[in-house]
Amino acid sequence: MAWPSTVRKTDLKIDTYRGSGPGGQHRNRTNSAVRITHIPTGLSACAEEHKSQGQNKKAAFRRLADKLVPLMKQALQPEIEANRSTERIRTYHEPRQTVKDDRVEGRVWNYEDIMEGKLEDLIEAVHTAIAEKEDNEK
Repeated sequence: MAWPSTVRKTDLKIDTYRGSGPGGQHRNRTNSAVRITHIPTGLSACAEEHKSQGQNKKAAFRRLADKLVPLMKQALQPEIEANRSTERIRTYHEPRQTVKDDRVEGRVWNYEDIMEGKLEDLIEAVHTAIAEKEDNEK
């Protein structure tokens, strides 16, 4: 299942009901308790400790988020790991005032030029190295 980065309103079912337990007339007359269900996962969260339905809704949303966020992170973990590169691409060596790009072996650039934004030579060399690597793989 591909998890979205946000939860849509259409994925939620919000129920209101009368709270249980002590509380007198107010609790027996108003539907201030809230249950929110995330339909795709079936997870739900309830809140009925406040007099206000709005406050209970906020509390239920927080509880549901506390349940959903770890599940979403766990489901997205393989994708995150796949996108994380373990290779070092570029090294900035300040004491020697040099920059080395590992994609272009043996080539060193002037640190100050790179820091000032003069990247044309570096970009051209990287593009050439990538093109050569692709040609060799064919």
